[in-house]
Amino acid sequence: MTVHTASVPTPAAAPVHAARVASNETSGRAMARAVAVETRKLVNTRTGPVLIAAAALLSGAFAGGRALFPTTGTDFGHLASMAVAPASMISMVLAVLLVAGEFSARTASVTLTLDPRRGRLVLAKSLTVLGLSVVATTLAVVAAALVMVVAPLITGVTLAWTFDVASLAVVAGNGAFLVLAGFAWALALRNAAAPIAFLLVWPTVAMLVGSISDTAARAMAFVAVDPLYELLPDAAVVGPLAVVVAAMVWIVAPGTVGTLRLLRDDL
Repeated sequence: MTVHTASVPTPAAAPVHAARVASNETSGRAMARAVAVETRKLVNTRTGPVLIAAAALLSGAFAGGRALFPTTGTDFGHLASMAVAPASMISMVLAVLLVAGEFSARTASVTLTLDPRRGRLVLAKSLTVLGLSVVATTLAVVAAALVMVVAPLITGVTLAWTFDVASLAVVAGNGAFLVLAGFAWALALRNAAAPIAFLLVWPTVAMLVGSISDTAARAMAFVAVDPLYELLPDAAVVGPLAVVVAAMVWIVAPGTVGTLRLLRDDL
């Protein structure tokens, strides 16, 4: 006698796919919420609004100072580069305070209680400081544009609206690099004063050491906090390799150490 067995249907793939999509959407919303929380931390402190206002004033002052005493090479690109410099430095300070402030104020445990996924917290903070750099650079360029309009009314000298796209992109990239360096070192050291002081002083130290000889200048190019100038042919000392080494020194190494400490330590 032949026995016929009914085949058992395999589960449909559609519900599994839908569950994965729903999980991805939930993770995306959680990340967006975490970034929004970290962004509010930048402005919901006493120092945040003060530093943001200082960045705006200094950007206008740096660009305005050059526009009031123009040279033959003063154009919009030059003023924008001058305006981005103080905005990048203050953005770096804000990035350091966003990370180290929670450890010095002992509120990191509260943050981790609200969002226990520490890896997501690190990613949210890094995205926040990158966004801060983009906004600061944009506002600095806007400030330079306003100076371009106002300065000729005072000096009587018309300034050219010319700029080099590559040079301006490098300046903006160096600003983002500095912000990420501050974030990484603050995460590794859990201290605000040391990363801020060191990153503000290091460019002067590197310049003085590099002026000793060509060999010293090449060595300092590998540890510069503005290494993207090496991508410009007329400003390069070593070349793109310096960008990779500098990123390892200032961002990857301290960021990895800080992230591992956060993932493993009990707070």
